[in-house]
Amino acid sequence: MLVFSPTSSIGRLLLLRTIAIVLQLVMVCSGAYLFEEDINLFPVFLVIGVESLFQLMSVYAYRHTSEAAPSGMLLQLLADLLFLTVLLSLSGGASNAFVSLLLLPIVIAAVTVPKNYVVIVALCALASYGYLFFTLPSHHVHHMDMHQHLTGMLVNFVFSVIVIVAVVMALVNQIQRKEHKLAQAREQQLKSEQIMALGSAAAQATHQLATPIANLNLLFEEIAEDCPEHPAIPDIEIALEQCKRQLAGFRTQTENLKSGHTEHGKAVSDVLQELATLMALQYPDQKIEITDESPNLQVSGDPMLLPALLNILNNAARANQQNHSNIIQLCSKAEQEFWSLTIIDYGKGIDPMQLSELGHEIVQSDKGMGIALLLSHATFERLNGSLTIKNHPSLGAQTHLHLPTKI
Repeated sequence: MLVFSPTSSIGRLLLLRTIAIVLQLVMVCSGAYLFEEDINLFPVFLVIGVESLFQLMSVYAYRHTSEAAPSGMLLQLLADLLFLTVLLSLSGGASNAFVSLLLLPIVIAAVTVPKNYVVIVALCALASYGYLFFTLPSHHVHHMDMHQHLTGMLVNFVFSVIVIVAVVMALVNQIQRKEHKLAQAREQQLKSEQIMALGSAAAQATHQLATPIANLNLLFEEIAEDCPEHPAIPDIEIALEQCKRQLAGFRTQTENLKSGHTEHGKAVSDVLQELATLMALQYPDQKIEITDESPNLQVSGDPMLLPALLNILNNAARANQQNHSNIIQLCSKAEQEFWSLTIIDYGKGIDPMQLSELGHEIVQSDKGMGIALLLSHATFERLNGSLTIKNHPSLGAQTHLHLPTKI
């Protein structure tokens, strides 16, 4: 069973060579028997036989391969050049009308192999044509003053090779760039749809939680009146107040996003202080160490910036707790027209297999699916910033954030 497809590069090349072998046999037999040309059939049929054997070996070698490596494609194209050169040398050399077929491997190489391999094929094609030209019998060159005509064909061949290598490769690169941009656009569209679905689900969950929390608050007030001395009353009150503040904050952020309202700028020192306060409420066991080297720096006042940063700190805190650590470092500094923030935790680090995907798509793991980090990454991209994550050389993970500053 053949795995490679006729639409793949190696599949098309092998199919084209099969057609070429059939046409070679038809043309040689037609020239020898119909047009009574003086052709030495034995060496010609021997070359075609070797080419056919090479074709069968190639099909056998690539039967379990969907696509050939660039080096394999180069070998196949050089073999085609060799067989074609030998056949042309046995049937007129450079004076043969089909000598321009030496351009075909160059065209195929320009769209299937890297640039350096294209240059190799082009140089080999030029060497083949030069060999055929300079080994022509003298009676072929001087008969009816054909020297100028054959020299012109040589110059035309060299010019054609240059045009193919320059123009076709430029067109191929342009097509590849367009395909890359289309792939990026499709990926961005899918990511946006995924984020919108997550946002809709979060908004719906928040809306559905509002009524139960209100009911719980009424029940708590009744219980507090009946049992005011119960030791659990203060803890329940604090938990309910946190839930109500979170819901109110979410509603405020949603309204700001709907109306397009954003602050012109927000001081970096205020952002860091708010992060420290929120982390102290949610993770009192974690110690936030802030190194701020960005005085008087301002960033976007987008309402989603603080939650996006808080998502990263939450991940860092959970990683610390799993590794029995309690220090999170925040290093803030100005880099030209950008604010650079580095968040360092002392957890166990991130699986290298998931590191490249984390923040770009949903990643399944025993610690979650990376949805919070995905939403944070989308927020930073919307603010023309960037987010990179890497493991610390010794322990933990480092998250680097770059955001444009506000004047």
